Amino acid sequence: MATACGFEPLLGQELELIRVYPGSGPFECVAPANPELPTPDDRARAGQLASDANQAMVLGEMNQVQALLQEAVRLDPSSADLAYRHARVLDDLDRSEPAMAEYCRSLDLDVESLGVVDARERLTRLSDELRNRIPETARDAFTEGLVQADDSLYADAEESFSTAIDSAPGWPEPLYNRAVVNERAGRTPQALQDFRDYLRLVAEDESQALRVSQRIGELEGLASVATPNPSGALALGLIPGMGHFYTSRPVMGSLALSVAAVAFAAGYSYRDVTVFCLNDVSSGGSCPIGEVVREENNRPYLWFGAGVAAAVTIAAAIDAYLGAKGQRDALTAITEPADGIRLEAGRPRVSARAGRVDLSVLRLHFR
Repeated sequence: MATACGFEPLLGQELELIRVYPGSGPFECVAPANPELPTPDDRARAGQLASDANQAMVLGEMNQVQALLQEAVRLDPSSADLAYRHARVLDDLDRSEPAMAEYCRSLDLDVESLGVVDARERLTRLSDELRNRIPETARDAFTEGLVQADDSLYADAEESFSTAIDSAPGWPEPLYNRAVVNERAGRTPQALQDFRDYLRLVAEDESQALRVSQRIGELEGLASVATPNPSGALALGLIPGMGHFYTSRPVMGSLALSVAAVAFAAGYSYRDVTVFCLNDVSSGGSCPIGEVVREENNRPYLWFGAGVAAAVTIAAAIDAYLGAKGQRDALTAITEPADGIRLEAGRPRVSARAGRVDLSVLRLHFR
């Protein structure tokens, strides 16, 4: 991928592909960090919020119940009962993944010691439901897209993730991965659209959603970067060094200005003076002031100095033009898909899907 001055640090922040998803394998709870014990005031406040949640549940205001319990578990993260109750509400709201995380947390806090024995069963049910929501064709295409992306076969990976998206429209992970692949391939507008579509399918408070939101802002800022106009750099470059100053290369601008100025000044300052005297002057002598008829001043190196200064100026103007064009081309390569023929190479690979066997050695793509 081409880079331009000022773009490389941003590109270094590309997001990584998602490789696992709910239902991709046997479900295992990741043990959370040991929670901090709440202060007495926080525990009392959490209890009050749980009581308010009970009243909201009687009224059928489930979103309000969820919001109250979310704040309660934030205040008292050591309560197994609050974690389980929050998981049940998330489950009822069909927010499976956060519900599973809360069920896991309640088990880690030993909710079963409180007589609640169905948390594991509910976890298994949710995991099975999530897996069953994703058709096998979508899962196979997702896995194949990961292999292709690892081989830098971005066009193939994009196609595979698109197949997964078409087979399971509500599944967010292929959208996310297609966005990452599009960004790596330099198709920033398509990547931005996929990232935005991904955010519509996930909860706003998920950590991955927060990272995607941040990346969208970075890419939008990159797409709006103003680059120098190559023609303007060439025109300004006719004044020694100004083209480089315009393209944010002050060192080269100062150097071009100094060399041109020194060359012209040297040519102009060297003079060859011829004195015409009334009487002949002996060799090596000088004409007395009173006998000087006239003097002729010639600058034999003026045109040479001016030529050097002009050559430096023209060369600097062309370099400024090429520098501005390079910055613009680099940004275009980042923010717009490449046209024409693209060669993609990777390790020889055999894949099989839906009764089709593919042998991949070298790929040519026409866009």
